[in-house]
Amino acid sequence: MQLQFGAEQIEAWAGLSGDRNPIHFDREAARRMDAADVVVHGMLALLPVKHRMGRASPVLPQDWMQFKALLKTPVLRDSTVALSTRERSDSTGFKLHSSADNSEHVIGHVRIVEAPEWSSTTPGFLLAHEEVAAWLARFRDDLGRELDDWVALDALIFSHFIRNHLGVIFDCLSPQFRQRQRPNRLEDLSDHLVVQTSHQITFCTSLRSLGELQTDIRCEIDNIHLIESPGKAVGTLDLGVHVSDRHVMTITLGLMIKALPTSQGAMQ
Repeated sequence: MQLQFGAEQIEAWAGLSGDRNPIHFDREAARRMDAADVVVHGMLALLPVKHRMGRASPVLPQDWMQFKALLKTPVLRDSTVALSTRERSDSTGFKLHSSADNSEHVIGHVRIVEAPEWSSTTPGFLLAHEEVAAWLARFRDDLGRELDDWVALDALIFSHFIRNHLGVIFDCLSPQFRQRQRPNRLEDLSDHLVVQTSHQITFCTSLRSLGELQTDIRCEIDNIHLIESPGKAVGTLDLGVHVSDRHVMTITLGLMIKALPTSQGAMQ
């Protein structure tokens, strides 16, 4: 399976997620971050990978599946990448690699897991029916017409989180990471770069085809674990997703927060 992501798709994901880091649009900005060309959003590159790998194994309607991806090097605009898979004893491994030199961009696996327990005391946030319906309609039109519903739901929650709730990360960090204002949105980041390093989704396989996604969706942010060093913090956080008051998905984001010497704050 070969994939390529052009300027139109990059713009579509930027509109859906709010991530307009210049490295996704301007070659010179990308080169200043040591990329050879304009960088494809990591979440954009993962969309078809998640769909394909979510169908790698036969499942029962109430099984739970875990998709885990480590983001190694960025995919570049208009470059051709290939998805290859390998069967293991208890999972299916995959890698997204360059067709030109076989360098790895993403590695990971999918496997069937036990239904996870979710318990949180955090207030979380609610995505109202109208907001969900409008976002999903735009997503389907621009990028996700053929993608399974669990892929759409994961993209929706990730997009809403980075648009509105980045502040919870900085609330857990020491004063060395303090911004001039609490950065709830990507646009508020002035002194730091937030880089996604991994993406894990544990989801009920009934979400492969869930006709009633256009309903109120609730998400709780919890289990934030960050390790600090001078100018950098790395760690993970969980997003527990509930549809019609039923826990259907846990998203675990791997993140790195880096201090910038100049005002270039954004999500990579």
